[in-house]
Amino acid sequence: MTSEKTPSVVDTINQLGWNLAIQICEKESLSAGIAISPLSITIALGMLAGGADEAKCRQLCEKLGLEEPDKVISELSTIQAALTTALDTGRQFTTANAMFADNSSEVVPTYIEYLKQFDAHLDCSFTRLEDGTNLINGWISQQTNGLIPSMLSRQTLSQANMVLINALVFKAAWQKKFDRKNTIKDFPFHTSDHRTDPVEMMFFHREEVLISKDSAYTAIRLPYASNAGSQWSFIAYLPSDGCSPLQILRTICRDGTPRQFVQTKLLQFGLPKFNLRTQEDIAQKLKDLGYPISGTFPRISYSFMVQRIIHSVAILLDENGTEAAAATAVVLKRSLPTHLPSVVFDRPFVFSIVAEDVDLVLFTGIFSVG
Repeated sequence: MTSEKTPSVVDTINQLGWNLAIQICEKESLSAGIAISPLSITIALGMLAGGADEAKCRQLCEKLGLEEPDKVISELSTIQAALTTALDTGRQFTTANAMFADNSSEVVPTYIEYLKQFDAHLDCSFTRLEDGTNLINGWISQQTNGLIPSMLSRQTLSQANMVLINALVFKAAWQKKFDRKNTIKDFPFHTSDHRTDPVEMMFFHREEVLISKDSAYTAIRLPYASNAGSQWSFIAYLPSDGCSPLQILRTICRDGTPRQFVQTKLLQFGLPKFNLRTQEDIAQKLKDLGYPISGTFPRISYSFMVQRIIHSVAILLDENGTEAAAATAVVLKRSLPTHLPSVVFDRPFVFSIVAEDVDLVLFTGIFSVG
C-alpha cells in the first residue's frame, strides 16, 4: 500500500461515522444515545466487497475510499496493523473476522480464499444457520471481552444462510484518572427531551485539561495512558447555548475534528460515567448514504443478497478509563428458493425438432395422452 492512500481511506472511515450518526440523529430519538464504530462497519463491508460482481465491487470500494478492488485487503490490513503496532501494555485493541454459513450454501472457493486473507474464522457446518445461534454469539462475545454477549437472535438467523462478522475491542486507562471520591452519584443531567435524570458525574477540580472552542461547541480531549508514545484520546463535545448535538455532528462533518487543543485550568470539569449499549440494522441507512449493497453477490454463492447489516456497540467509561467493543454482522440470504427448480413435462406440451445451424424447424407438434 502506498503511503498517500492511507489518509483517504481513513478520511472515508471517519466520514462514515459522522454521516451515519447524523442519519440516526435526524430520524431517531436521542434518549438511548448513539454509538458507532465506522472501522468495524468498513471491515465488514470490505469482506462483503469480495463477493460482488466486478462493477459493484468497484463501486463499493470507491465508497470505502479504495481506488482498486484488489487493494481492499492490503489497505484495511495496513490500517489495522498501524493501530495494533501503536499499542503497548497500557492499551488493548484487537479485531477479528468470521464467516458462518449453512452447509447448503455452496460458497464459491475463491471467496473462501478471499476471506482467509482477512484471517477470518470459517464455519460452514450448520444444517440450518439458526442451529449455530449460541456458537456464533459465543464467538462474538469472546472477541468483544463479553461486552456484546448475545447480538444475533435465533429468529434473525432462521431467515439467513450466511453471516459475515467483524468484531473489535478497545480498552485503555486514562493518562490522568479521575478520583472516585470526587464522583457525585445523583448529579442532574438535562436530556434532549427536557427532562432531568440523575447520572454519576466524575470531576476534576482546579485541574488543567485540553480544550478546543468552536462557535458550536466546547471540546475537551482526555488522553489515554501510553508507554509507546502514540496518542489515543477521548474527545467530548459540549454544545454551545442554542446548539444541539446534531448541529455539532454537521459542523464536524463539514470542518473535521478540532486539531488545536489548549491546556486550560478549570475550576471544575465534569464528565458522566456511562455504560452505553446500542444495536440496530443499518442496511437501509448505508443504502441512503450511497453504499451499493442491494442486489446479489454472485461471487459469494448463488443469488445471495444482503438481508440485514446489524451493528452493535458497547462503551463503558468510568474513573479508570474506557472499554469499548463493536460488532458488525452482514446477514445474507438466498434471493431464490433453497432447492433447485424442477421442470416436469406432465401435461400436454409443444415440441419441435430444429436444425439450429440453419435455423430450420424440421418438425413441430404437441404431445398428449388419451
